[in-house]
Amino acid sequence: MLDNPPNLTVDFVAKELKTLRRGSGLGNPPTVSRISSGLRSHLLGTPSPPEQEASANQIMLLVRSISSAVELLDDSLRLFVEVDLNLSPEHRYSTLTERQESLAAHLGCTAKTIRRKSEIAFRALAVQVIAGSSSMPWKTAGNRRPIEPRRQVEPTGEAQRFWNAHPGSRMDIVCSEIPEEERPYFASPSDRNYLRYAKFADLDTLIHVKTGLSRVSPGAIVRDFAPSEYHDANADTLIVIGGPPWNSKYREFLPQLPFYFEPNSLGEDDPLVLPQLDRLTMGPVWSPAKDLLEDLAVMSRLTLAQGTVVYLLGGCLTLGVLGAAKLFLHGPQSARNVEYMTEEVGQDDFVLVSEVRRIGGLTDTVDLTTAGPLVLMTRAGNAPFEVLVDNSGRYEGALPGS
Repeated sequence: MLDNPPNLTVDFVAKELKTLRRGSGLGNPPTVSRISSGLRSHLLGTPSPPEQEASANQIMLLVRSISSAVELLDDSLRLFVEVDLNLSPEHRYSTLTERQESLAAHLGCTAKTIRRKSEIAFRALAVQVIAGSSSMPWKTAGNRRPIEPRRQVEPTGEAQRFWNAHPGSRMDIVCSEIPEEERPYFASPSDRNYLRYAKFADLDTLIHVKTGLSRVSPGAIVRDFAPSEYHDANADTLIVIGGPPWNSKYREFLPQLPFYFEPNSLGEDDPLVLPQLDRLTMGPVWSPAKDLLEDLAVMSRLTLAQGTVVYLLGGCLTLGVLGAAKLFLHGPQSARNVEYMTEEVGQDDFVLVSEVRRIGGLTDTVDLTTAGPLVLMTRAGNAPFEVLVDNSGRYEGALPGS
């Protein structure tokens, strides 16, 4: 491959490659002649002939070179390039608009979201092309890239920004508490074997959040409270664990949220209701033997006027609450989920709904980069929440609104 010409910058190459999206894209191979002679020479490894003199073999070599570079992209980006360039059989249409709208319908999001992700993906493709990835010896016609292990992403400054968990910042956790009449006797301070944490309801999630935050930002100051103990308002970050029935702090934020949990008596499910989606109602999924199979993780972020960032971890049952925490505090998968949310909403407020499965005694959470959320809503400032993604149709526990 030729040395990179000075004008082969990421922005320039991305712009050139995006010209290939017009009409039928690479479904019409001569389309590759649209790109500049300098980029064609770089892809061919030899000086490029004028457009009208390019042979059929040279045209197909250009197509294969670009397609090979696409194959090297991460899974979360490759689909957007394949659709735009008309390389995806599931979304094969004669215009770019039709292809992007087809993908938007498939992913349950807006075409605007597809276009934004596409811009990011084409910059990544430009880097692959400039680096000469398509000249690797295994890149021959008919070959696909080798199977590689999933990229491992560890918590970084991006995770700290997501959680507002910077060294020295104050992070207060308010965990749901068991009603007094339901508590064990040793939850009382007057008992000789008093255990303070015996009154906490979502104890698994509390432990998971505290240990997870210590890994994301060891220098942050983390304290935990029951709602009846918490009377502070000066934290940098407030994390509320457990839904409204047993967490009075969560109930304080309900008027600002575009959803609610339908209250029922103890021992019955409290389904999630989304008024903006025709009062869509979703609840836990049970087996015929009444074993819990799935719950809903509901993760919300609100930014208060004084600068405090509030995270609300809810669910219909305790499984969903733990799942909300694991989405963003569970090793490499959570780091990928943080990246996904950062790309989708930046630092705006959001409400994320995702399914959580129980397999034996283990909690299995969704990788948002591959499955996407069930529902994602966002807002800037104090504007009303808008639906950004709606994949609720895939959830077995979704019911029509009343």
